[in-house]
Amino acid sequence: MTEVSLADLQRLGAEVGFDLIGATSADPFPELIPRLREYAARGRTGFEHSDIEDRVNPRRWMPDAKSLISVAMPYLTREGKQVAKRHPAGGRHGVVTVYSYGHDYHNVMNNKLRALAHRLEVHVGRSISWKVAVDTSPLVDRRVAERAGLGWVAKNCMFYTEKYGSFVFLGTLVVDVDVETSRDTSNAAPGSEHATACGTCDLCLKACPTGALLAPGVIDAQRCLSYITQMKGMIPLAYRKAMGRRVWGCDTCQWSCPMNKDVEHSAHEEYLPQGELEHPDLLEILSLSNRQFLRKYGHTAAAWRGLRTWQRNALIALGNTKRRDVVPHILPFLQHPRAELRASAAWALKEIGGMEARAAVREAYVKEQEDWVRQEMEWAVQKGADA
Repeated sequence: MTEVSLADLQRLGAEVGFDLIGATSADPFPELIPRLREYAARGRTGFEHSDIEDRVNPRRWMPDAKSLISVAMPYLTREGKQVAKRHPAGGRHGVVTVYSYGHDYHNVMNNKLRALAHRLEVHVGRSISWKVAVDTSPLVDRRVAERAGLGWVAKNCMFYTEKYGSFVFLGTLVVDVDVETSRDTSNAAPGSEHATACGTCDLCLKACPTGALLAPGVIDAQRCLSYITQMKGMIPLAYRKAMGRRVWGCDTCQWSCPMNKDVEHSAHEEYLPQGELEHPDLLEILSLSNRQFLRKYGHTAAAWRGLRTWQRNALIALGNTKRRDVVPHILPFLQHPRAELRASAAWALKEIGGMEARAAVREAYVKEQEDWVRQEMEWAVQKGADA
């Protein structure tokens, strides 16, 4: 017996600030199993939950679940789009993904989903069981959103909505309440064999800087710059130049998509750009302490990996600028306690070149204890190395 109508759900969702909301049953998603197994077998996964059964069966996560409520919030504000297209002169500023311009969407959406759960309790007149999922649960949020009628997955593997394109955050509220289900749009999803919305367009596949989009609807997450800029350790050599001046994330496949050209802008003030955070000063990143980093970026969705990941990415970005005036700022990192920062500094100095860079790396090479870091420094001691 339905306890909450779709109309009432949409009203409650709008009251807490969700632009799109729909519902589907908590039944499993067996159609996902072959694709998830293939991705795992081929090593194409990113930060996803490793247990496939947990990912396809919501009741493994919450046994008494009856409905999955899917919500979406657009994050591309008019001001954000203007900022994203603007590139500061001088070459010492980095680039971050649009989704990190404002406040951390995990916190924003978690709070709104909790508020929605409380409103549902009042509406049904009883205490309910519920769980919130915003990126950190086993659930495949995009598939839930498809089945709940919010949109579809395109060839670039991004989730699209009719009004806001792919510039949306997704969340799921799992409840022990029978909610009227929405129209399932998954059979028209461009990521499936029934693809229609993308048509013959393949601009996103051609635009991907690392070739991570292997085919329509197929991605190697470990080649995606959004994943690479967030990964631990050293950036693989094959992707360093492709990073350009990216410090966090990548929006290339979204900007290249015609379906994103004239989308409606977000009206949520939480996601407005905040000035210099959108094009951070690469040299300043190198100079920050952990406390300073958290004070400046801790409220965003781009801070969860911490300062050292940002400094590693900033070193790679500075190497890609090939500006010799930044060399003095890079040199101290040849002695940093973190091996990936020493190695990143050595690579950046190789890209920039010059006698000062070569001499410093040569000296660091003699003292270096890690074999793999020494390999990053070998260029400075080889005969015929660029001076």
